Amino acid sequence: MPAGLNRLAELTTFSYPSDDSVGGAQPSGTVVYPNLVIRIKSEEPTLALLEQGLQTPTIYTAHIFPGNVDIKHNDQIRITSPSGDWYYNKTFRVIGVQRSSNNLQDRNFVRVTLRRFEESHSEGVQ
Repeated sequence: MPAGLNRLAELTTFSYPSDDSVGGAQPSGTVVYPNLVIRIKSEEPTLALLEQGLQTPTIYTAHIFPGNVDIKHNDQIRITSPSGDWYYNKTFRVIGVQRSSNNLQDRNFVRVTLRRFEESHSEGVQ
């Protein structure tokens, strides 16, 4: 595990192979990278947004190793280790991807901007 990266996560990407009976999309999530090494931290909301009185969700940034993962906007990252961590089993949605300027053969990272993902209605929960 590269220095400074202290968690494991899985990356889920979504496709929309079919519609349901009334034409609604049924997304199909697939875990494409099960053991990504990651470091995540929360960021403060910008002062400009706070001055406008906007409700700003907590934004997170994360560094992911290796840098050659295929990660896209709206993919989801779920922290899978360590089990005693604040973020354990929490899911985040990717809202921005920034590639490293390093060569792929060097220690290449991907920097992503994340937002907590919370399901409004999950099956089996009342």
